[in-house]
Amino acid sequence: MDEEYIRIFTLFKNDIYRLAFSYTKNTLDADDIVQSVFIKLYKNFDKFSDDISIKKWLTKVTINECKTLFLSAWKRKMVPITIKEEPAIKEKIDTNLIDALFKLPKKYRIVLFLFYYEDYKIKEIAELLNVKEETIKTRLSRARSQLKDILKGEMENE
Repeated sequence: MDEEYIRIFTLFKNDIYRLAFSYTKNTLDADDIVQSVFIKLYKNFDKFSDDISIKKWLTKVTINECKTLFLSAWKRKMVPITIKEEPAIKEKIDTNLIDALFKLPKKYRIVLFLFYYEDYKIKEIAELLNVKEETIKTRLSRARSQLKDILKGEMENE
């Protein structure tokens, strides 16, 4: 089991980290969430049969862990320490796009992330977030529009 668990961890750790970071915008919180998610996976590892079901489960648990973090009294009362954030996506990507993405409200940012970076279908995103498919379509449309406006505004300022 340990070798298989390590394989799964290696396969999905970056995806889970990027999802957690896109929710929290904080490397330390994202690290904590990833750790918590993979501890839960270790405890429930024998319940899974394939990588696809594990990835869906990991995504769902990550989203729930992020929501739990923001609902905690500790997080609501915490005063943030200014830490230089590292981009969660380390590939060569236009930094203006990433900056614009993080300016979007969380509900739009997460839908864009799951749709474009994780390649989930609208139906799967709706299941993961426990909302209707039409809501996901609306959020995607609004997110694209807001992202376009943000990028257009930055281009005009240059």
